[in-house]
Amino acid sequence: MLNRKHIIKSVLLISFILGFVNIQAQNQLNKPPKLVVGIVIEEMRYEMLLRYWNSFGENGFKKIINEGSFCTQTYHNYLITQNGVGQASIVSGTNPSYHGIISDTWYNRLTGETIGCADESKFNLMDGIIQMGNYTPKNMMTSTLGDELKLATNDSSKVISISLNPVSSVISGGKLADYAFWLNNHDGGWITGNYYTDTLPAWVKNFNAKGFQDVYMRKNWASMYSLANNYKNSLPDNSNFEIGFRNYRYTFPYDLSYLRNRSGNFKYLKYTPFGNTYTKDFAVSAIVEENLGKDDFTDFLSVSFSATNYSGELFGPRSVEMEDLFLRLDQDLEHFIRFIDDEIGLESTLIYITSDRGVSDVPEYLISKKQNAGVFDGEKAVTLLNSYLSILYQNGEWIKSYYSRQIYFNQQLVDESGVNLNELQDKVANFLVQFNGVANALPAHIINSTNFESGINQKIQNGFHQKRSGDVILNLETGWIEKNGNVTKSGSGYEYDTHVPLIWYGWKVKSSRIDRATEVVDIAPTISWILKITAPNASIGNPVFEIIE
Repeated sequence: MLNRKHIIKSVLLISFILGFVNIQAQNQLNKPPKLVVGIVIEEMRYEMLLRYWNSFGENGFKKIINEGSFCTQTYHNYLITQNGVGQASIVSGTNPSYHGIISDTWYNRLTGETIGCADESKFNLMDGIIQMGNYTPKNMMTSTLGDELKLATNDSSKVISISLNPVSSVISGGKLADYAFWLNNHDGGWITGNYYTDTLPAWVKNFNAKGFQDVYMRKNWASMYSLANNYKNSLPDNSNFEIGFRNYRYTFPYDLSYLRNRSGNFKYLKYTPFGNTYTKDFAVSAIVEENLGKDDFTDFLSVSFSATNYSGELFGPRSVEMEDLFLRLDQDLEHFIRFIDDEIGLESTLIYITSDRGVSDVPEYLISKKQNAGVFDGEKAVTLLNSYLSILYQNGEWIKSYYSRQIYFNQQLVDESGVNLNELQDKVANFLVQFNGVANALPAHIINSTNFESGINQKIQNGFHQKRSGDVILNLETGWIEKNGNVTKSGSGYEYDTHVPLIWYGWKVKSSRIDRATEVVDIAPTISWILKITAPNASIGNPVFEIIE
């Protein structure tokens, strides 16, 4: 029989062992991930996960969701849900009212110029090729996750951003990114600007020289499965609610060689699932060649899959093409995650998957289903508005510009006429709200003087920046989109544009489902909390603590 002394020794030994194990576990938890990978799938509505679920493979979306933390109620909480706006909100942890990317394009009152959110003409691209334009993150008014990571490690961390879409790449990388890479339409290679470097890295030149772009653009884009027996989650392939590749066809299969010869360049690669695969290929190469996740300083890699955006606006979110594209993306994610596990280890990599915004259904489709929908012609409305103001006050060009449902006044004419600005804003709002498809119009002076705590007006306010936004902001009715030449468009504050997936995977992320309300602006502060660095300087989001074991 054990005596009292032996019992005490045994208890002390067990306590020591348990304490040691606890310390070891705590030390492991305190060890940050070596690599953070942000995956953004452009124009992915939350409901697409549900609609395509049974068609996904077992090791792509399904595995990531089942083994990771799945936030089911994640939203963009502002009105103008566009590409640049969403990318900026993800990495800055704040709304457009702070980060300043109010829309993909806006009007600069001081210079009279049209501003692209990532366009800056003074920077030239590599090797004199300027066909794509010039892109920098200089219009971001706040810091980003990548910026804060670089500052926290005295530039020892690497920050790299990749996307076919230059806006996605530049904005999500932030101002201190080592590189932002995007597709060069001209030759199909990956390119950057001299905002980042004077010379394209040798490994990128070598990757481009392998000619993957040529391989992909010699393919036929045919459906993965039988059109007759599969794709039950989509409209028929010959649906009238799509335009497809203009002056070519809108049903499978698509001869990409023909499209390349017709355009004389590689721009159509962005509209196919092979564009996403090409993005994944390049992201894999970046991890290897830049030695990401290989030292004691956490690196950040942002990867945006853009084909869902480009293709979706030609075919619509319920097309067979869109379903086929997502099923192929499911396979690309499977391969990418497996590579990360083999190369770095999922236990050392924190991954998040989300979307920059959703997208509206095709208005004609909604109308066929007896839903409220339509297309709002902003330019026509502005023409009528200018005529109205010329009669009401004096003849002149009262409206200087119109972008993304924002009305910009001719300030010089307003000053010269002596018309009260607030009165003019009210008159314009009252006039425009009479148009079919306009739900409400909010004058800037009301936005500046009122604190809205909920509803669509709060979303308008969250997206309003006094220096950059218009004098009157329009909100369209549900199902209505702006006329843009495509079959559909994003940009509203409604469910289909704001509700997006948010999935956390890898590192110490536990398997869980989080049904409480979260926002896209919670992503950056969550990662900052995990990395023990300062959150982006205008961050308003809250860490999602529940994702960690």
